Order: sequence, then C-alpha cells, then structure tokens
Amino acid sequence: MARAQKFYISHSRKVEGTNRLLTEAHEAGVIMNAGRGANGRYVTVDGKHLLNLGSCSYLGLETRAELRAAAHEAIDAYGTQFHFSRAFLECPLYAELESHLASITGRPVAVTASTTLGHMAAIPVLIQESDTVLVDQFAHASLHTALQLVPGVPIEIVRHNRIDQLSERLERLRPPKGLVWYIADGLYSMFGDYAPFDALKELLARNPQLRLYIDDAHATSWSGLHGRGNALDHFADDERVVVALSLNKAFSAAGGALALPNEQLKLRVRRAGGTMIFSGPIQPPMLGAAVGSARLHLSDELPRLQAELDVRMERCLTAIAHFGLSVATTDKSPIFHVHCDSPRVVFATVTRMKERGFYCCPCTFPAVPMNRPGIRFTITRHNALEDIDAFVAALADTIRVATQSAVKRETAPRPAGELAEV
Repeated sequence: MARAQKFYISHSRKVEGTNRLLTEAHEAGVIMNAGRGANGRYVTVDGKHLLNLGSCSYLGLETRAELRAAAHEAIDAYGTQFHFSRAFLECPLYAELESHLASITGRPVAVTASTTLGHMAAIPVLIQESDTVLVDQFAHASLHTALQLVPGVPIEIVRHNRIDQLSERLERLRPPKGLVWYIADGLYSMFGDYAPFDALKELLARNPQLRLYIDDAHATSWSGLHGRGNALDHFADDERVVVALSLNKAFSAAGGALALPNEQLKLRVRRAGGTMIFSGPIQPPMLGAAVGSARLHLSDELPRLQAELDVRMERCLTAIAHFGLSVATTDKSPIFHVHCDSPRVVFATVTRMKERGFYCCPCTFPAVPMNRPGIRFTITRHNALEDIDAFVAALADTIRVATQSAVKRETAPRPAGELAEV
C-alpha cells in the first residue's frame, strides 16, 4: 500500500506513543472515568456534579419522550434481543428505519451496526483494485482502518483540506487506470472544521473519474434538511458521492447509515459488505429509539431544535472571540478545539476545570497530531447560555494559569545530576 512517507508513523511507534500518552492521561484522572447523568446539562464524574461540555448529543434528543417510548415499544414487541444473524433474518424495525432515513436523505439507505462497521462494509465493495485512493490526513481513524481492507490499492494521504494538493494529484493521475476516490470527513470530529464542499464540487465537475466518500457522522441531525448533514445538502443529487451518517451522537440512538446513490449499490453493499454479513445487529431497544428519532427528524419540530443549537453556537463563538482563545477554526459547529502548549497543560487544564465545576475533554495524540494538543469541548441544546459564558471565561483563565505553571516548571533549576525529561 503506497503512502506519502512524510505522514507515516510506524505501527510500533504509534502504539508506543499512544500507550504512553494515554497512560499519563489516565493517571492524571482525565480519561476513562465513570460518568453518570440523566438530564444532559450535568454529568457526575468522581462524585463531582459538573456542567457538561463534552457530549456529542448535540440536539439533546436522548432525553426525549418520543425516543424513550419507541425503545419501550420495541422491547415489548421483540424483547431485548433479536437473536438471529441479520444475514438470515432481520428485525422488521430495520425496514421501517431505512424507509424513514431514505425520506430524510433523499437516497437509498443501508443501516449498519455502527458508522465504523458501515465504512468497513462499504469501502471494500466500492473501491476496486484498479482504483486509486486519496485520503485527508485528518479523516477519522475508522476510515483509515477500513482502507486496510482494500489490499493492493494505491493510497496517498493528502494534507488536511488542501484542495490545491488534491487537484495536483488528480492532474497527475490522468488518465486514471480506474476511479479516484477522495476519502474525508464532512465535519472533523476533533477540530470542528468542515470539508471544503464548494471546492470539492468544482473538482467533481472537472474530473469525471473522481468519487467522494464522506463521513458526516458529526454533522448528522443538527445540520441539513431533515438533519441529513452538510455533505448531503451539498451533494444530494450527485451519484458520484457516498455519505456515511451516524445514528449515535446527535441522532441519539445506535448504528450508522450509508446514504448510497442508487438501490443497486445499496443491495451490493448489503450482500457483499463483510460487516453487513458477519457483525451483530442493532438490537430492538435501540432500533426502536432510532425509529423514534427518525420520525422526529421528519417532523416540523426539528428546524426549531436546530435553531436553538445555532443560538448556542453563536454565543460560544462570541465568547471565544471576547477572551481571545486560540481555536482550531471559527467554522460554526458544536465542536471546539482550544490549543494548548503541551499534553501536560491539557491534563492540568481538564483537572482544574473539573475543580471549577466543568467537564470537558483532553485532546492529544493519536486523536490529533503530536504538535496540536488541546481542550476539546462541545455545545449541545442542554447547555444554557449562561453555562457557555461561564465555561469559556473559566477555560481562558485556567489555560493561562496552567501554561504559566508549566513554563515555571520548565525553567526552574534542576538539582545537580538530574536528567532532563525526554
């Protein structure tokens, strides 16, 4: 498998680096904790009742009565488990869910057990041995994993959102042996920035051999017509684009969804995609919740819910500008990444924010490059406007104090004979 060497880290180095950093984060008490909380606005961690700015339930649908009722109805009808491989028999709720999702997306939809397993089903079916793959360096890890299931296909990593590099590679590949697939996220889960949709549309117009596979998991529900996400808002009628959505996160159920250009391709992925055949199904309670959520997405209420989140995102961007926080992007999304000087500043900041009554997430390698550690926080409909104001003010102050403390430690004289830490 071809790779651009400047982006490549050996497997053993990546495992060792990941284990070292996550061990330090775990020992600092900022990851792998048990959390409790049923109303979304708060979460209890280590016995502390914290304002929650770490959730991916952007619309806050997990507490909705409609979804709870639909999950209970599914249990009453089918029990807690539909105990067959989906290759033989599937719960009737699948057909209802896929029908609703087709109405949401305007396309045939194949429901998968998760978005990751959806990638692992679709990508080996869509990409042929004669094709070439170009993948954004920050594309979700699940996409890079799925590409390992397509042996022998040339794969090149392109710098993040660099349309100039993508265009240059497309020119170099003419005439192609087969198709050229560009693999990317629609909304990037760590930095909260978008794929350059308009520029990609221009590339599609100029390059008939180009195909797009876009993971729009983090834009599902809270954006787009009926919550279909940004990618489908831009490429709804283009048969050269495949979009993967999430039924977790803002959709507040379980599973993934592949929005495919036509019924024939949907059936091909359903029949030949490995994880469609061999992985377990979504079980009835969460299928029921997904059906309940899909009905809500098709109702007149969804635009109001989306608008409520929009107000909160605007409020957050205003507060960030006021306090001068260094964020990865000013794109309007519910995901924010605030840069820190080192992982230790990140861990100290998350710990001190908990002491101040706020929950947010550390963001370090391998989720982001080694040189881009930071604090990742998210905005949901559960957050009150005053929560957002208080959180951003506290975060700006806490990062400043943690950074100053780190500088003092680095510049303090070391005892004779003590080695500098590597």
